[in-house]
Amino acid sequence: MKRSYQRRRPARQKLLILAGLVLLSVIIVWLTGVASLRITLADLQTRKAAILSVQSTALEQLLDKFRLMTPLLARRPDIAAIVAGDEKEEGSRIAAIAGGMSSAQAVWFLTPDGATVAASTAMTRSGVQEVSPIGPAFSEAMAGQLGRQLLPGSPGQASSYVFTSAIREDSRVVGAVAVRVSLEDVEQAWALSRDPLIAVDGRGRIVASNVPGWRGLAFDGRHDMSGASLLLDLYPSVWSKSLQFVHSPDGQGGRPFLALQETLPVLGWTVHILSDTGEAERQTANAMLTAFLLTIIGSGLFWSLLERQDAMVRRMRSDRAMAHWLERRVRSRTKDLLTANLKLEQEVRERMTAEEELRRTQADLVQAAKLATLGQMSAALSHEFNQPLATIRTYAENADRLIDRGQEGRAKENLGRITAMVERMAEISRTLKGFTRRSGSDLQAIPIRQVLDEVMLLLMPQVKRRGVAILSELPGAEIAVMGGRIRLEQVIMNLISNALDAVKDVPAPQVEVKVAVENDVMVLTVSDNGPGIPAAVMEQIFDPFFTTKGVGEGLGLGLSIAYKIVHDFAGTLTASNREEGGACFTIRLPLAGAQAVAAG
Repeated sequence: MKRSYQRRRPARQKLLILAGLVLLSVIIVWLTGVASLRITLADLQTRKAAILSVQSTALEQLLDKFRLMTPLLARRPDIAAIVAGDEKEEGSRIAAIAGGMSSAQAVWFLTPDGATVAASTAMTRSGVQEVSPIGPAFSEAMAGQLGRQLLPGSPGQASSYVFTSAIREDSRVVGAVAVRVSLEDVEQAWALSRDPLIAVDGRGRIVASNVPGWRGLAFDGRHDMSGASLLLDLYPSVWSKSLQFVHSPDGQGGRPFLALQETLPVLGWTVHILSDTGEAERQTANAMLTAFLLTIIGSGLFWSLLERQDAMVRRMRSDRAMAHWLERRVRSRTKDLLTANLKLEQEVRERMTAEEELRRTQADLVQAAKLATLGQMSAALSHEFNQPLATIRTYAENADRLIDRGQEGRAKENLGRITAMVERMAEISRTLKGFTRRSGSDLQAIPIRQVLDEVMLLLMPQVKRRGVAILSELPGAEIAVMGGRIRLEQVIMNLISNALDAVKDVPAPQVEVKVAVENDVMVLTVSDNGPGIPAAVMEQIFDPFFTTKGVGEGLGLGLSIAYKIVHDFAGTLTASNREEGGACFTIRLPLAGAQAVAAG
């Protein structure tokens, strides 16, 4: 049989594999960087192009508004009258209103020789000197054209733009309207952008920017990658400089910006947005680092697989020898296990026999406890039977005499009383007979009121003899719990009997029985005003053969059996002391309609 797994991989082959893994990792990391940079720069270009379009439109719309406003204002007849009549006050008022409503920096009404008739601001009301800064635009207006002129700004003052239009009266030029617009509002809107925005005129000068120090500087929009990072240099080396990279106009160097531009043909300007590529480079670096880590992990897993194969060859050699040794051990251990299994089966049978004997013993103890309880009540029950018998005899003798006297009506009343006494004795006898019967293990719905009535029927002679006041508090509606009737009667009888024993030396003995419902659970409490349960014996109160009564007064099984019975009904039995004195035993059992499963 051919065993190929016994051939181990030579060291030279391992070195070649290792070199190949390193080379493959370098290629994967490089390709990941190129692809990531291309994607991130394309995304950056798309987002910045949208911002540039919005900001360029804002600049163009601002100037378009005043480009249309100037000729419309010049056509108004009242303006021509103001200029012709040299009405300075009225003209200043109209100019101020026009400037205020349009947000223009200044509005001038000029004569044909350039003198200022009226202006929207006080500083522009001095005369012909105001025309000199806007001479070219004024000359165009006088020639019948829409005059336009840029007034360059400085790092401390924003640039402005002037529109002029001729004022005509009967096809005759009588003056001109000049409107000066500050580009400061546009620059303030641009200030919300994190990227530098610049507007460049036809001479290459920056006329507006959200970087005040760049106003008036020359802007060279040539592609320049000097100072670019190694990551950024990946892009033009592959895709032939399809993007424009420029340096800041202030000539301070640093990394180049990704530049996008949009032309404003009416003004002859171009608007540029200079975007920092740092975020794209960080994303590319993260992608390359991730690729590097993944290649390291992949290479490590592949190398681990190779080492595992070599280790498997070694293990398979040793496993064959170990298998022979284990076979011998298995045969030896199998004999030991067969012997142990036989012993275990014997022990299981013995334990099952012991559990069955324990169940029988428990049932006998329950029955013995009931008979012991009946023995304690025997004297009272004897009195309970003797008294009705004596009463029956008296009523019978009286009925015989009444019949002899011819008083049949009164005789029938005595016979009715005799019948009631007989029914009471029969009820006591039936209850006593049912209580002494051996209880079964089936669970069924048991009305708690019926159980309490039968228990009190059996205990009433003892209650009367001891002069104990029984207080009961039962709900109006009938309550049924899951359990066995006779076993539940035994539990309640045991608790009430213990309460009667506890109050035997109390001046005003009292036992209270309460029944309530809490969250689909029946709560029955039996409390007394006796001395209570000592704290030293509270933890042992439900232990078998533990009792606080004197010798010959009890075996200590009553509470233990009661606890076991309530547990079999999926309930709980607890003991406590009342704040006002005396003991309190609480039974909690699920209602017959509640979803509860009895234990055992």
